[in-house]
Amino acid sequence: MISMYKWYEVKRLKSLGIGIKTIARKLKISKNTVKKYLKDPNPPILNKREYVKSLDEYEINIKDMIENEYIGTRIYEELKNIGFSGSLSTVHRYINSIKETAKINKKMTTRFETDPGEQMQYDWTVWFLPAAGKKIRIYVHELVLSFSRKKYYTYSLSITAKDIIRAIVNGIEFFGGFAKELIIDNPKQMILFHNDIVIRYNDEFLRFLGLYGIKSEPCVNYRARTKGKVERPFFYIKEHLLRGLELNDILELDNLIIQFTENYNKRIHSTLKEAPEERFKIEKAYLKAIPKIEIRALFNMEIRKVTSDGYISFGGLLYPCPLKLCLRNVLIESIFGRVIKVYDEKGNFLVEHNINIFSRTRPEHPEHTELNNKFIEQKKMKRSKLINRFVELTGEKGLAFTEGLKINTGPNVYWHISEIINYIELYGLKNVMPAIEECVEFSFFDKNSVKKLITPQISVERTKDTAIIPSVNITRDLSYYHIEEA
Repeated sequence: MISMYKWYEVKRLKSLGIGIKTIARKLKISKNTVKKYLKDPNPPILNKREYVKSLDEYEINIKDMIENEYIGTRIYEELKNIGFSGSLSTVHRYINSIKETAKINKKMTTRFETDPGEQMQYDWTVWFLPAAGKKIRIYVHELVLSFSRKKYYTYSLSITAKDIIRAIVNGIEFFGGFAKELIIDNPKQMILFHNDIVIRYNDEFLRFLGLYGIKSEPCVNYRARTKGKVERPFFYIKEHLLRGLELNDILELDNLIIQFTENYNKRIHSTLKEAPEERFKIEKAYLKAIPKIEIRALFNMEIRKVTSDGYISFGGLLYPCPLKLCLRNVLIESIFGRVIKVYDEKGNFLVEHNINIFSRTRPEHPEHTELNNKFIEQKKMKRSKLINRFVELTGEKGLAFTEGLKINTGPNVYWHISEIINYIELYGLKNVMPAIEECVEFSFFDKNSVKKLITPQISVERTKDTAIIPSVNITRDLSYYHIEEA
């Protein structure tokens, strides 16, 4: 058999009119060989020479020893014991070729398309986003329907099992249904243990799967390409939305992600050559109906005790709670680490707060302001009543005395007035009034001046409520103690 090149030359030289003998001499082959290939229109079939390696007969033994993590020198010693006579370097080369083949086989990926409504994939990624002059760590969630490639994006400021479940549930609501199977990664929030055979799910995630009737299949460990339909699009959202984005408030991201999701689902998919929104029109009819489940039934809410001044603690910060629940327990529902909802122990909604990520200060309690304003008004009313009563008792002189007190004593005016009213109740208005008039005349505006001026008049006339103690002689003559001698 000749080479493909010589076969080609035979055909070429003959087409030029060169004779068989000349062709044979020129190509250094026999005339019969030239005649043979000129008669056969088909090119020669070249059989590749097979080389047999000296270690091929020990391949099974070597693979078993590699599986048991034997080092190269140990494998070489074991092979010598069973008849191998080659060198150590030969063994090392053979071991490397086996390991390289195993790596290639492990990375081998098959691409397949799923039927409508059969599969959806979920994953999340981390991004640091500048907002209000501060870098905020956000977690971007994505749920994609494998057939149509329609996607749902959202974000959270925490990454708990509750956040993941809520993101998937929100995505299901966005699609208006869900596929039979959910492909996920192996994060601890969902998968507690996975050794490619045995899988142990987080109880919270397992409850979600059971309530919705979804079959879940985690990726092979360290093989994220299993869910390739969800891995690559994170590159798109990072490069086409998040990179270079700076916000004044993290809440601005809500509308940006909604708009990005809408635009993404309308663009032509590079592989499908069709917009996901168009393919979704086919897939929608195959999605399973969403069961009527209260989303709070999916989670165990946290218990907090309200402080005596009406606050609850969450994430190291305080948030106002109705004062009627002071020192009582309430239930807390955290939503994506962005919002907390507060319920009483019966599950009745009480209040909602945006989680404060920019400030550590305690927010003002709205009921405190209301109560403080009410208290101030009540205090003003009581003080006004006190002044009015004093003026009613003392007339114009009392009004003049009050104005002088305000100038002379400032904020203490109410204390001075209350003390003078006590003098009136104790000594009678007839005894106190002259003192007040004299104080006004000489500009003595304080309660002590009034008291000093009414003291000399106490013996003249006492009120009926004043107790009069009778005088008693308690002294004795010294003769009382005289002892007579016997």
